[in-house]
Amino acid sequence: MRYKAEKGKQALLRALIESCGEVKTAARHYDLDTTEPISFSLKTLEELLSWQASDADFFNVATVPLANRQPPLASSRPRTLICHDMMGGYQQDRFIQGAEAKTAYAFYHWDYIDIFTYFSHSLVTIPPVCWTNAAHKHGVSVQGTFITEWRDGAKVCESFLAGEEAYRAVADKLVQIADYYGFDGWLINIENTLSETAVKNTPSFLRYLTDQMHGRVAGSLVLWYDSVLENGELKWQNELNDKNRVFFRSCDGIFTNYNWTEQHLEGMASDGAEQLHNVYVGVDVFARGDVVGGKFETDKVCAEPGIVPRLQQGQHQGLCGVFCRKGS
Repeated sequence: MRYKAEKGKQALLRALIESCGEVKTAARHYDLDTTEPISFSLKTLEELLSWQASDADFFNVATVPLANRQPPLASSRPRTLICHDMMGGYQQDRFIQGAEAKTAYAFYHWDYIDIFTYFSHSLVTIPPVCWTNAAHKHGVSVQGTFITEWRDGAKVCESFLAGEEAYRAVADKLVQIADYYGFDGWLINIENTLSETAVKNTPSFLRYLTDQMHGRVAGSLVLWYDSVLENGELKWQNELNDKNRVFFRSCDGIFTNYNWTEQHLEGMASDGAEQLHNVYVGVDVFARGDVVGGKFETDKVCAEPGIVPRLQQGQHQGLCGVFCRKGS
């Protein structure tokens, strides 16, 4: 009888969700098969601009504050960033109250990393709350992702980068979302070409977003992914250089693409302190293509006497961004 009653409740809730006037909003908060609360992303610009906290969002608010860590993230020291990209994101780890998989949101060496970035191919990736709570417990900062891709992404960029009012509206929503859900920043990943107007407004968007995040979320970070150039062309550089420096200078750092060579890194090191300050060198754990490190040789890049640490000179920082990608 208890089993039937429980199944009846689930069926009733599912029917209410499917029949209510805000189907999309309800569906993104609860799994339609189990009716359990879930973490979610925002897929369109309209969803982002219309976002408002609701009672159903309470499940997704992080309850663990970011623990203090020594030396602090802001100190001049090497850092390691993990970019979690697992089969498009929001797998078993989307379930907030427990999942069938025992390791849905398990990471075994939090003390070895400084920043945890959750990635998906949705426009706005809000990190699942269980990841945020686990990372914060160990003093690890958590980032969501804002990404545009392909033709649809180019249309989004032409819309929100058309002028100051438009890009401020998007930035304000990203700040509100990070503050409300309790995570610590954003990775901005523009993977499409930009028009002259859009690329001209991109540094201003980054500066405004970064300033607002710093004012609202203590210790927050906004990072730029190595993709678009200052002329609007989509062309990964695998390094910080004069073609992408304007974006780097407009936020807290850059996460380079992972097809670099030692020559890329040596070139950055030879250009001076700014070149290595807050440059996160991308490493593809799955070692696709002709890359340095990856798989069981990732340590050759990040660990002493690895390639990145060897580039440290005086106060310069050697930072490592590990791109953990599979199936997406």
